[in-house]
Amino acid sequence: MLRELGISMGTLIFCLVTGYFVIKWAVKNAIVEAHYEITGEKSESWMEVERMMDEDEKKRQEAREDIEARRQARRAARAERKAAKEASEQ
Repeated sequence: MLRELGISMGTLIFCLVTGYFVIKWAVKNAIVEAHYEITGEKSESWMEVERMMDEDEKKRQEAREDIEARRQARRAARAERKAAKEASEQ
């Protein structure tokens, strides 16, 4: 039968194992979401993910501020060089 489908035994086993884990993951997430909708309580793993996302957002904001400070410093240095160059030409 596998020959008629054009797949080998290894491919079939791989597909079955992959399907098992995908279905397992989907059922687990559905149960967690249903629990939240019924009780209003978030699971520990859900709260951990939210905490990690908050930390990540803080790090991103700090990085944005750092990049903007560097840009401002470069602009100021460029303006100073330009002013110095104009002063030396006069």
